[in-house]
Amino acid sequence: MGAQQILRAASAAVVALAIAQPAEARTHERIAVIDLADDAAVRQKLASQIVAAGLDPVLGDGVEDALAGQNVDRDAVQLAAAIDEAKRMFGELKCKEATASAMTAIGLGSARQAAGLAVPELARAWSYVLLCADRAGDNDTAIAAASRLRELGGSTDVDASMLARYPEVDVLAGRDMVDIDVKTDVDGAEIWVDSRRAGVSPAHLILPVGPHVIAAAHGTKRGFVTGTVVKRQPVVTIPLTEAAGPWSKLAARIASWHGKPPSPAELAWVLDEVKARVALVRHGDVVEAWGRVGRSEPPHLLSGDDGKGNLGDAERVIALVADRVRGWNDRAPDPDQPLLVEAPGERFTRTGKDTTKKEEPTAWWVYASIAGAIAAGVIVIYAHDSAHDTQRVELHYP
Repeated sequence: MGAQQILRAASAAVVALAIAQPAEARTHERIAVIDLADDAAVRQKLASQIVAAGLDPVLGDGVEDALAGQNVDRDAVQLAAAIDEAKRMFGELKCKEATASAMTAIGLGSARQAAGLAVPELARAWSYVLLCADRAGDNDTAIAAASRLRELGGSTDVDASMLARYPEVDVLAGRDMVDIDVKTDVDGAEIWVDSRRAGVSPAHLILPVGPHVIAAAHGTKRGFVTGTVVKRQPVVTIPLTEAAGPWSKLAARIASWHGKPPSPAELAWVLDEVKARVALVRHGDVVEAWGRVGRSEPPHLLSGDDGKGNLGDAERVIALVADRVRGWNDRAPDPDQPLLVEAPGERFTRTGKDTTKKEEPTAWWVYASIAGAIAAGVIVIYAHDSAHDTQRVELHYP
């Protein structure tokens, strides 16, 4: 059996041993799961296998989604919660609460729309407003909601017959117009009114008296106001708050890979961000274990080809990771790193001696001096020991 085959057999034995480790042999090593195929079910399964191997998956605050390239903003979470609440309240026939939650979702969605983001939730939210207004016999609100739905391309929650009951009308007919100034705490923010772009802040607008949704966005900061525009309030100020999630930068970096395995430098950046030494990189049906002992070295594929396999082989790959982590923690030599061999040039840098030159033989007088010193020492010792019955002799040497 060749050396390479012996190493592979030894590696397989190590993997089998790691799989058999008891649950209490946990290292609490953080393992980042980078899912380039973005499959939540696969990520959950890999996380369970990581826990079973005595390791800790990197989880919490949306980082697991960011590691799959999903950018989860704060207002996106709030928007999803508002939509879910509107749906639940509508199902319980509580239209007042459903409409309130839907309007919150509309405000959040409008701010994201002003930021140039796709917001399919807007149509769903307006659907609940329309259905509740229809149920309550509120024609004005129903007509406005139907108009918004048409502008947004309709909704699967509202059939054509419902929209037909509230045909398009001239909403400006017979309504007073009001001049208002829209300001934000940062000039240059995009201003949208009722899902239509209206300029940048500060903006002077002429709007019909009545309810409106005015949203603004500048970079990752967003905000909105909802309410009735009246003449006695000529200035509307929209506060902008940071909407980016804590892992938005990480998600954008991974999304920029476009599903392709990253370079070691890119992977090192991700590991630094999530404070981990090991990552499982999943692309297609393949999962690979990459890691490093410390930040002074780039990440590498652990144990060569043994550090990767298909998804069905993930348990073995994760067990290999667990064994490698234990070796690192025990200060054992990293089998993936070559042994250090000091070259003559490196030794000269360390000691200042050129070991490439042949050393000159030691001069004869050096050995003669050493021999003379030894002989003198013997004479002194002998004279001292026999001083009681012989003449005392003292020899002095420089």
